[in-house]
Amino acid sequence: MEVKGYGATGSKMTDVIGDLDAIIEAMRRDTTLLFVTDGLTWKSRASDLRKIVVRQNEGKIARIYTTGMREKFLDDLRTLKGERGL
Repeated sequence: MEVKGYGATGSKMTDVIGDLDAIIEAMRRDTTLLFVTDGLTWKSRASDLRKIVVRQNEGKIARIYTTGMREKFLDDLRTLKGERGL
């Protein structure tokens, strides 16, 4: 699990793309990558958010969640827990 919190919109948001790519490159094939965002700061960085969506469409990110998707996120965590025997 990696957590980042930014209150600004700018190059820090673009840095998230590089961070995601580093995680994707390093993770094992049996790893499920979930991405959670508050959604607010991305409104002004839509082009960066689209790059993250591309990674989801390519199967590199299992799902992108916003804070409004809390219940879906928890359901998916429970499903992953069962699938992985945790």
